[in-house]
Amino acid sequence: MKPLPRPEPGDAVGVCLHGATLNLEADRPELLSYARLHLAHLAGPPAAAPDLVVRCSWSEGRWDREANPFVSTAKLEPLGKRMLGNESELVWLDTLRMPGLKLRFRREGSCFRFDVHYGYTPKVAKRGPVPHYEYKRYFALMSYLVYYPLLWFLRRTRGLEPLHASALDADAGGVLIGGLGGVGKTTTCVALMGRPDVGLLSENLALTDGTFVYACYEPIRLDDGSLSLLEGSMARLAPMPFPEGLKKKRLFHARATADRTVPAVLFLPRLSDRALVEPIDPVEAAERLAAMNRLTRELDDFGWYAAALDLQWPSPAGGVRGARLLELTRRTRCYALSIDRGQGIAPLVDRLIRWAGGGGLVPAGEGMSRAGEA
Repeated sequence: MKPLPRPEPGDAVGVCLHGATLNLEADRPELLSYARLHLAHLAGPPAAAPDLVVRCSWSEGRWDREANPFVSTAKLEPLGKRMLGNESELVWLDTLRMPGLKLRFRREGSCFRFDVHYGYTPKVAKRGPVPHYEYKRYFALMSYLVYYPLLWFLRRTRGLEPLHASALDADAGGVLIGGLGGVGKTTTCVALMGRPDVGLLSENLALTDGTFVYACYEPIRLDDGSLSLLEGSMARLAPMPFPEGLKKKRLFHARATADRTVPAVLFLPRLSDRALVEPIDPVEAAERLAAMNRLTRELDDFGWYAAALDLQWPSPAGGVRGARLLELTRRTRCYALSIDRGQGIAPLVDRLIRWAGGGGLVPAGEGMSRAGEA
């Protein structure tokens, strides 16, 4: 892999997501270059008056859990075991989620300023330091530098709730595919993208206000098993450069063709030895979506991150957050979907599009049966 180009001194990356603006600054130029590569079309010039400014300082050496690397102008009082704060500042010395990470949250007028201090420890294998290991840390830091601040701000100001789900926009209606990792969510999403009448919002995370589903773009991650199933459906994906051997999944970019959609159907897939579809009550579907969020590491970590910010700046909209998922499922046809990998992915794609268009359940003779049928 070629080295990343070095930005100009004082450079910053601007990010805009559904009207929320964030400027990312860093004292490590390679991190800013990686952020542009990772964020793709979300990255642009810095905003003149951003909603959020996030600055990352990068260091190497022994990490001291108790040390405070941030200079504060006012006295900080202990808030529990790992936090310090006052009415205008919160310092989080150990999140218990990412070794080496320390966070500071401040507010200046209408702008939130977040500092991220990361202590990098090179990974050493039997033959010595692992080459390019810092790229793996760049990937992990994107959550704390970009996605978590924006998700929190959009939830606070717009009431948008995150979902662990793929979101697509089809001629027949919006399609949501929620699920835990490994159940076929991403594979099904990319297979659907192979159709000319289906556009991508986002593959891994989406946002909802209960009526619309909004995109939250990230690189698409595919393992070898998914790639073997998707032969012929990869035309809209472009490989993202990343050092070989650092990740078990390969990274791809795909241009989102829509920013939001009104979902017509929600599928919650699981792997099975028999293809099966079963309607789900909206309340049960909302509970499953909420549980999937909690069981997904990145959104569970976001819950911790957002809780710290909500502790510092409570939001009047906090009480309606759980209601967004139920409002969404009550507006959408919801199904549990059992995927038989032995049938391949192509037959499934056609059936999902028919459901999105309101065609109902596909007859058992076509290889998919409703629950309870022989």
